[in-house]
Amino acid sequence: MIENFEHLYLLILHILMTALFGIYTFRALFKPEGMVKEFNMDQSSVYIVRVLGTFVAPFFLIGIYLIFRPNGPEGAWVYYNLIFINFVILSVYDAAVFLKKVDNDKGTKNSVTDLAVNTFTLISSIILILGLSNKIYI
Repeated sequence: MIENFEHLYLLILHILMTALFGIYTFRALFKPEGMVKEFNMDQSSVYIVRVLGTFVAPFFLIGIYLIFRPNGPEGAWVYYNLIFINFVILSVYDAAVFLKKVDNDKGTKNSVTDLAVNTFTLISSIILILGLSNKIYI
């Protein structure tokens, strides 16, 4: 397992990132009421929270698969680059919301925690792409 990721720290980063996707997936699919309450949404928004959870669930499932498959992350460049692209876009939007540059009149909110999680995932994806480049780009 470690040999597939070349270094222990790359495996740990991958596991942590996969765990974050797992937490979000679980909350969105199985406990959406908590997210609805956290963001002051109406109960009818449970549907859209679950729909968004279905978009994150593949990152969680593929992340687990890459840990245990015989070749590890070999050839998985699309997976890591898609995470990178998603979190670049999300980080820009979250920073703009946090700084009250967009959607200020709509009552949107986020926190430093949101920014920290996005930053962690973005930096982790960069480290994984660079650290695993000789494996993922075959």
